[in-house]
Amino acid sequence: MLKISGFWRNRDEEFAAIDLGSNSFHMIIAKVSNGQLTIIDRLKESVLLGYGLDEDNALDDISQQRALDCLGRFQQRIAHLPSARVRAVGTRTLRLAVNAAPFLVRAEQTLGVGIHIVSGAEEARLVYQGVAFGIEDDHLTRLVIDIGGGSTELIVGQDFMPSTLESLGMGCVSITKRFFAHGEINKAAIKAAEIYCLQKIEPFENMFRQQTWQRAIGCSGTIKTIASILDQKSGHPAITPDGLKWLIKHCLEAKTIEALNLPGLSNDRKPVFMGGLIVLRACMQALKLNTLEASPWALREGVLFDLLGYDSISDMRERSVTELAKRFHTDAIHAQRTQRIALQLFKQVQAKMALDDRWLDYLSWACLLQEVGLDINHDQFHVHGGYIIEHSHLAGFGYDEQNRLAYLVRNQRKKPDWSILDKLPKEDVAAFVVVLQIFRLACILTRARNEFQDIGWSISVEHGALVFNAPPAWWEAQPLAAAGLAAEANLMKKGPGALTLTHPIGLSD
Repeated sequence: MLKISGFWRNRDEEFAAIDLGSNSFHMIIAKVSNGQLTIIDRLKESVLLGYGLDEDNALDDISQQRALDCLGRFQQRIAHLPSARVRAVGTRTLRLAVNAAPFLVRAEQTLGVGIHIVSGAEEARLVYQGVAFGIEDDHLTRLVIDIGGGSTELIVGQDFMPSTLESLGMGCVSITKRFFAHGEINKAAIKAAEIYCLQKIEPFENMFRQQTWQRAIGCSGTIKTIASILDQKSGHPAITPDGLKWLIKHCLEAKTIEALNLPGLSNDRKPVFMGGLIVLRACMQALKLNTLEASPWALREGVLFDLLGYDSISDMRERSVTELAKRFHTDAIHAQRTQRIALQLFKQVQAKMALDDRWLDYLSWACLLQEVGLDINHDQFHVHGGYIIEHSHLAGFGYDEQNRLAYLVRNQRKKPDWSILDKLPKEDVAAFVVVLQIFRLACILTRARNEFQDIGWSISVEHGALVFNAPPAWWEAQPLAAAGLAAEANLMKKGPGALTLTHPIGLSD
């Protein structure tokens, strides 16, 4: 049992967190009662999703079906829970898969809730948060290593706050698949795998070595398995270089993965054990670790605590956006002015276009981040801004959510890149087009960067297209905005969303 925020003191509810990993799918179910959190159920299935990626990063049909079958079983366990009490996240394999979008549509239908693909940095943050909640408040600086199926996360932090986050493209599935695909274990394969992993770590090892931590903690299946094996061998679960050396020697003597026979090594873990062992040994060598302790807590627990609102997702996103805006010295007054106009426009068509409030959030965030690219260069600042947002770590944002926000900022001005619509789920395209149009209109209406009086302009929807309405006095008083709107109407003629202007007589373009 764990204590949580006082907000839950008088509540009695169940929650579920789901981790769609490259090796295994995990689900954890917890109950909140009288301000206490109790884990009441855990489900895990070895799906081996990462094995389904081909050379072009397409996910094969067999792996997809295996994943869907697992999610169908998970759905039976959470069918009684409202979707607001369930959060599911996907990691590296789903970040890489070129056909992830159509698979996710089927996966969400099977599971009954939305699935968020998280970035590598966000995955690392959630891992650290899960580990931090599972240990006492010792106020020590910690290094956390998480070896997943497709990636390895390295995090340094104190208490609940990570300070350094990195996600490296190597994991127990990907390394086993690359170097031990035929099941043979020999010195050449081990050496090649170790060199590969060390090369992955090399760009970051000095940055981590320069930091000081008092505890080194590992989590997830590979590390827990190795700790269990060493515990049964020596009576102590601490992972040391000598312990890993002994394990490598034992694996070489076995000669094949199938012949591995170690107490604590399950049949599910055996097929990917060599890859995980090599990744861990490389991490400990590169970071000069003499010992590593194993934690039973990891990504799914971090997702669960996010869901519970210890650091609520909505508040976290707002903070992430605010911090990024400050970091790139945006004009807060102008951003808030644009935000106010954009939200006013949004409310005028929300009901007619059936736009839910999540699009209101995207629009609000885009306004606050519209000028982050100015710190790089005024020329093409919208392009720079989109790049910054896409490649920054925005805590609380899913991979797809962050991309939508980047697409909005990237296309706030000049000719829109409508090819981005192909990257969105079909059911989101119509809403995205309208939100982008509203954002662009708000940028045009506030371009003069002054507080002009609202004297009757509005937008409406006719035959599925936006119509901008304003009385003659407005057009006469705002020549800069009028010229911008005329140019915008011409640009929209070539896209999926038309814009009509209601000009007074004599001012028609």
